[in-house]
Amino acid sequence: MIRLPSASRGGSPRRCIVGTLATLGVFACCGHAVAQDLRPARFCGACHGQIRREWETSAMGKSWKNPVFQAFLTDAKAELGEKVLASCVACHAPAAAVTADYKFESPVSQEGVTCNFCHNVSAVDPSPSPASYTFDAANPLLMRGPYSDSDPGSAHGFVYSEIHTKGEFCAACHEHAAAATGIPIEATYSRWKASKAAGGKQCQDCHMPLHAGEAAPNISKRSRGKVHAHSFRGAHGVGALDSVVVLGAAVEGGRLKLSVANRRAGHALPGGGGGMREIALSVTFFGAAGESLSSASVQTYGIQYADAKGATPVPKWLAAKVVRQVEIPPEGTAVEWCDIPPKARRAAAFLVYHFIDPAYLPALKQRQVDLSAHQPVVMARAETKLP
Repeated sequence: MIRLPSASRGGSPRRCIVGTLATLGVFACCGHAVAQDLRPARFCGACHGQIRREWETSAMGKSWKNPVFQAFLTDAKAELGEKVLASCVACHAPAAAVTADYKFESPVSQEGVTCNFCHNVSAVDPSPSPASYTFDAANPLLMRGPYSDSDPGSAHGFVYSEIHTKGEFCAACHEHAAAATGIPIEATYSRWKASKAAGGKQCQDCHMPLHAGEAAPNISKRSRGKVHAHSFRGAHGVGALDSVVVLGAAVEGGRLKLSVANRRAGHALPGGGGGMREIALSVTFFGAAGESLSSASVQTYGIQYADAKGATPVPKWLAAKVVRQVEIPPEGTAVEWCDIPPKARRAAAFLVYHFIDPAYLPALKQRQVDLSAHQPVVMARAETKLP
């Protein structure tokens, strides 16, 4: 999150212009729409019931009300002032951003990344500039999507949108850097773009998998072979981290070799989160009788920032420098080595995904922030006998 001045209300008569804010040179949305112009998800759900139910359980639907996000937002405002709200809202509650509803007086503003926002975006600039989307504020009920033959009747206007079929659409919020320093704050898009997956798969292929059915079963008689799920499958999804990485353990040259192979993620891991997540690789050694001898932290994958004074780790809104960056590459393998203690006869390695960097957990727990949806997940295990 980056501090922004309050959004202005200018723009062309036909669409919201993604303009450069003078203070920091970052992108934000502005226009003529007001919060009351946008329809809530429950309205969309009258026809798109299954899609709405999927979205409600997703990270998109919870992006504003997420208790961890709200706790971090409180911290960011305490450090940088109230103006930082505009930066955070641009992606965590974009309906509020494009209508300048920074008091969240409209229920739609509180819906996170909601239907009426995403399906009205007409363009995205896939660049390090944050919130680089164009919202059609002059016609906020004109819906855009991946079909050229949709017939919504009188419910709303509709046009085909190629950008909704491409990974570049996701870059609006999943790719940006601090304007003053160029430090990457979110880089999932560029990690995907640099991978082999970008040659044949879009972000939507994995995070919005296709199924046969009807996008609007209440009004449509057309059965489609391809309907995108709106659960936005990601690290938080049940079972989503299973088999993403394969962990191997073997003894070579008298040392323990651990191989961490990224098999399914189309981008480097841990992926999104901008320094707020990490993946920890550890190993436990056992003796001949099965007794635990010792445990060791082998490697931590993720990004770590320092602030202007050199303090580290710090959250992304205080980032002035990258002090450490180690990731599991896409379609690649990270190899780590560990010394074997005397009398060890078996080694068990674990790869654990932390949705929140453990460095931030004590303060969150002290404030009694609900962390039930952010418990660590074991991604992979591996065991080997030792000589």
